[in-house]
Amino acid sequence: MRAIVVLLVAACGPGARPAPPVPTAPPVPLEAETRGCAEAAAGLERGTRGLREPEVSVLASMRVRCLDDGWSPAAIECFARMTEADLGRCAALVPPRARERMFDRVGGGARDGVAVAVALAKLSGLKVGIPECDHFVSTVAHVLLCDRMALEVRAQLGTETADFWSLPTSGLPADAQLRMADVCGRSTVFLEQQAVDAGCTP
Repeated sequence: MRAIVVLLVAACGPGARPAPPVPTAPPVPLEAETRGCAEAAAGLERGTRGLREPEVSVLASMRVRCLDDGWSPAAIECFARMTEADLGRCAALVPPRARERMFDRVGGGARDGVAVAVALAKLSGLKVGIPECDHFVSTVAHVLLCDRMALEVRAQLGTETADFWSLPTSGLPADAQLRMADVCGRSTVFLEQQAVDAGCTP
C-alpha cells in the first residue's frame, strides 16, 4: 500500500508530465452540411427574383418539384447557392424531364426577362449534333445577352429556338442533315446581321 502511495505522489509531483489531451473531432464546416429541397427552393426564389413579377413566388412549387422529381444532392447544392447567372448551370444537373417541369413553373406566365433567362438555360445544354445548327444555337445564346436588342424580341427568339431544337435530330438521313445544315447556316447569317443592325457585337 505504501508503495502505491509513493507512486501516486511521484506521479503528481512537480516533475510529472501532464496527461495528453483527449483528441476531439474537428468541427464540421458549414459548407459540408447536407442541404435539402427547402434550401434549393429558397435559392431558386432568390436567384430568379429579379426576373419575376414581385408578387410571383416559386418557393413552394420548387420545393415540391425538388421532392417529387428527386433532385440530386449536387443539383440541390447548386440551386441553394445560385445567383441569377447560375440558372442554366444548375438546371443542367437536373434530368431533362424534371428540368422541363422546373422551367415550366419558373417561366410560366412570367415576363420577358424570365423567358430570356429560361431560354438561355435551355440553350446552354442543347447539342444538335450538326455543326452549322450548333453554331446557330450558340449565336442565339449570344444575341440573347445583348440588351441593345428589344427584350420581347429576344424572349421570342430564345423560346422558339429552345422549343424547336429540343426535338430529337439523331438518326436523320444524310440528305435531311444536309438540308438542316444549309438552313442553319443561312439562319445564322441572317441573325448575325440583325444583331449588328441592333448594335450588338458579333
